[in-house]
Amino acid sequence: MLLLEFLNRISFFSILTWGFFFIAVVAAILLTGFRSVWLRKYRSSIIAISTSAILLGVLSASLPFFLSRLNPDQSRLTAIDQLVSTEWVEPVSNPETELPEDEIAWAKGLHYRFKYKLGLGYEFQKALSSGENGLVLMDKKGNLHGFNAYSGLNHWMIPLRINQLLDVRIDQKKLYLLERTSLDALRVSCVDIKDPALLWQRTIPRSKEGALEIDPASQILLISAGSNGVWALKLKTGEIDWKRPEIFSKTVALVTDRHILVFEPARAGLGGKWHFLDLNSGRVLQKTPHAYPDIKRFDRKSNTPPVMGLVDSENLFLFNPRDLSQSWSHHADGPIALTEFLGDQYLSLLDQTRLELRSIAKNELKWQKKISPIPAPWVKSSPDLSVFAMPSEAGEEPQGISFFRSENGDYLGSAHTSEPLSDLYFLGDWLYLMSENHVWALKHESNQ
Repeated sequence: MLLLEFLNRISFFSILTWGFFFIAVVAAILLTGFRSVWLRKYRSSIIAISTSAILLGVLSASLPFFLSRLNPDQSRLTAIDQLVSTEWVEPVSNPETELPEDEIAWAKGLHYRFKYKLGLGYEFQKALSSGENGLVLMDKKGNLHGFNAYSGLNHWMIPLRINQLLDVRIDQKKLYLLERTSLDALRVSCVDIKDPALLWQRTIPRSKEGALEIDPASQILLISAGSNGVWALKLKTGEIDWKRPEIFSKTVALVTDRHILVFEPARAGLGGKWHFLDLNSGRVLQKTPHAYPDIKRFDRKSNTPPVMGLVDSENLFLFNPRDLSQSWSHHADGPIALTEFLGDQYLSLLDQTRLELRSIAKNELKWQKKISPIPAPWVKSSPDLSVFAMPSEAGEEPQGISFFRSENGDYLGSAHTSEPLSDLYFLGDWLYLMSENHVWALKHESNQ
């Protein structure tokens, strides 16, 4: 079974190449390592076989390259009548508007007032987005769920059955999701979250990693699809606008007012490249070499000026994506666990032992806090950027969420409920806390 699974992951052309070269090697050994009348009699036939095997091996090895140059479209846009339908469902119970005081006492210290507690009826995995007055969640089976964020009513579900979610983007009440399927393909889904419905899906075969980016000006969705290149899809329909199959990239294609900047990492003895692509056609305008390996990229949209960050194990680099001029670099004391922009002025940096806030303009340290290791860290900011939240440090049972003042890093308090908390979502002056089976909705007291 393990051997079959291993062979299934190897391309057909690779198996052909190895087979032909194996025949050539065996023929060469026969010709040079043994001497007999039989070999002398069939010498010309063995030479012909080995030569043919070498030629066929070279041909089978180069065929995938030539096929990619011919640029065949092997992706599939799911027919409208085959898209899964939205299901309107009733919650397992009505939202609770009254709870024991000890379960929500922490909220007063953070100036929030409890509104309702909602039993989900499924195992929560991730908060995805909000649309107008709706909240969209994903369960552990990969299905999308939504409901009215202010009342906890009007529940719907779209059975997408997402296998491994890679990236999420939202634009004008549309939610775009990129996932890796169980068949090692990428699937892009477009969901209307105002009138809940799956609008289109496209599958890109033989891709295991990637990222999404939206360009509202040209109305295209950019997909970095690893070895399958960079794709531009029409936002409304999922139709292919253009693609660059020869560019290997699995990180976000960054859109500026001049071009699309694509990062291709250095790999397998090959140097990396920055690709500057035309906004409308995807044509390569310029290539700039670099030596960065496989890294995580993050960016912040801003006009004063736009900033792009690159992170490897212990280093952070900030660039201007228009001309690749480097603003500054920073070396952390240990492996970087998380970086997150907080507005246009600051970014947070979390390593194994400390949390820092640094200025984007000059890399000045604004404040620093020592912390204990956090197994799965994340940072989320309030809409006015005055407060940020992250999982509480290890050792607190059940797991809670801690809140800090962005200006000076002062600890404001922690949210603790009767169940471990796994996620948080800010929506205006509302705050939502999620455990595996419940959502707690609260509203800031200054806006009651």
